[in-house]
Amino acid sequence: MKKRESMMKKYNKFTAMTFGATLALLAPAAWAQDNMVTLQSPDKNISVKGELVSVDDSFYVIKTVVGEMTVNRDLVTCEGAACPGAEPEAAADDGTVVLKSGDGTTFSGELLDFDGTNYTLKTVVGVLTIRSEFVTCEGASCPSEKAEEQVDRTVSLISGDGTRFTGTLQEYDGTNYVIESEQGVLTVRSEFVTCVGDACPDLGPVVAEFKVASPAGVGEQFIGKALNRFAGEKSLNVTRSISYDGTEVNYLLGNNSGELIASITVTPTDDIASLKALFSGEAAFALTREDFTAQEIASIVNMPVNDVTARLNAQTIALDALTATMNPANRVRSLSLKQMGDILSGRVTNWKDVGGDDGAIQLHVLNKNSNLARVIKRDILAPRGLRLSANVMVHETLDELNKAIADDPSGFAISYRSQNKGNAIPTTRNACNIFSSANSFSLQTEEYPLTMGWNLFTLQGQDAPDLSKSLAEYLSSNEGQAAAQEAGLVGLAIDKQPMSEQGERLLSAMLASSIDRAGINAYRDYLAEVSTADRLSTTLRFVSGSAQLDERALRDVRRISELVRNGSIDGNDILLVGFSDAVGVFNNNIGLSKARAERAKADILNSTIGIL
Repeated sequence: MKKRESMMKKYNKFTAMTFGATLALLAPAAWAQDNMVTLQSPDKNISVKGELVSVDDSFYVIKTVVGEMTVNRDLVTCEGAACPGAEPEAAADDGTVVLKSGDGTTFSGELLDFDGTNYTLKTVVGVLTIRSEFVTCEGASCPSEKAEEQVDRTVSLISGDGTRFTGTLQEYDGTNYVIESEQGVLTVRSEFVTCVGDACPDLGPVVAEFKVASPAGVGEQFIGKALNRFAGEKSLNVTRSISYDGTEVNYLLGNNSGELIASITVTPTDDIASLKALFSGEAAFALTREDFTAQEIASIVNMPVNDVTARLNAQTIALDALTATMNPANRVRSLSLKQMGDILSGRVTNWKDVGGDDGAIQLHVLNKNSNLARVIKRDILAPRGLRLSANVMVHETLDELNKAIADDPSGFAISYRSQNKGNAIPTTRNACNIFSSANSFSLQTEEYPLTMGWNLFTLQGQDAPDLSKSLAEYLSSNEGQAAAQEAGLVGLAIDKQPMSEQGERLLSAMLASSIDRAGINAYRDYLAEVSTADRLSTTLRFVSGSAQLDERALRDVRRISELVRNGSIDGNDILLVGFSDAVGVFNNNIGLSKARAERAKADILNSTIGIL
């Protein structure tokens, strides 16, 4: 009996110790929880809980709060994930999922809801709603494939004019919808349509916002007229407003449902400020009256620019010109470039010295920091080693300059053709004494010596709204060119003129002092060939001394090809006449002229394969 009592005391002591160990293990873990096991006797009177340190065929070694214990495997059973042969416990479903998009972007969080179309996910940044068709779901809480397949992927894409495209949505990349329709697979720009259907992505209020820095007056008019035409083609509405201080003009584009599509601000400024705004990121476009070299741009933006094309996309989208401008009562009808320079510098101060009435010339200029002042210095004064006269009347705006000439019978100024409002513009003579009027055709052929191109600049690789890219393309289209003409500029669209109306140019060429007998005979042959023809306004320019077309000429080749493709010149023969650079030996120039004509012919044929 005493022996039995002694054994019971030992048993109770062991049991109490086991309970103490069990309670201790419920406290914050002092060792790895993954290896926790419970060793229990068959009658469940003995239970030991601890970390399984090791196990072999005969014994378990576990670490308890009272130290390591070695237990015979035959006397106990092992319970816990770390026990030999135990099945791993299934991970608890805490609702956490990972949504992964096609480009690798992931969203992780607690799945709150899935309605068959959208996942509602609680993340560290807040609650997100994500369309199911653009992500895959990973995790125990993801809905079954059957639930996801219930989404109807049929959508209708409706444009502002009511045109409807219906099909199965295949993809939306943030810019384009791709749908499979009865007509085949269609790719449709998202900014011009509204998506209707359960599978449509939730785009939210995406509004294209950007700024255009452009010349005041004509520049803003050009952009405004182009935007109205652009919006009309896309069945959008346009609202124009002026900022409270009058310095900016804003255009809002919206669809027929009243949704805002774009907010476009036009900031009037000079060319230098426009380029600075472009490089600083303030403006998406810089519209300038003149072109710039890499060295000039580097000086303006104070950064290295070795190659303009490496930093900027540039395209000529309209034409303008510097012109002499006089009071309408002035009898002078023609001025040479040399005479313009002499008047500006003060070498000539009386109208009678240039074929006019006896009377002093009153010189009017724009302020010295203006675009106009810089261009006059660069193109007229500096090449002749001249400086502007000090005896001038200075004006702050082009409108003031134009009005001053209209009010002053003795007035003279150099201004832009696009700014002229009723004042006289004399014919211009170049260094070869060839006459040229500043009419649209002469600007398009680049035969007027002071022709200037309006250029649209954007930064290479710039992250700009898609609608802004569409607008840039539109400005150089035929409709965009029509807007340029409405604003007073000259468009790049191809025009034609009978050779019989080019008497001024033809006579000047025949009277040129540098032409010899061989040149006269060649020119007579040319006139005999083209006398009954219409001349196109495209003059394809080449890199000097070569048969390589320059950038504008390549664009003009595409314009000519478009005339061929759309049937505008059906029934006509196309005659390509090559010219040289007016320098060099006559026979060599004849060869260069032929090579240039052949190159232009080859490029046009390559662009119209199957038509010509």
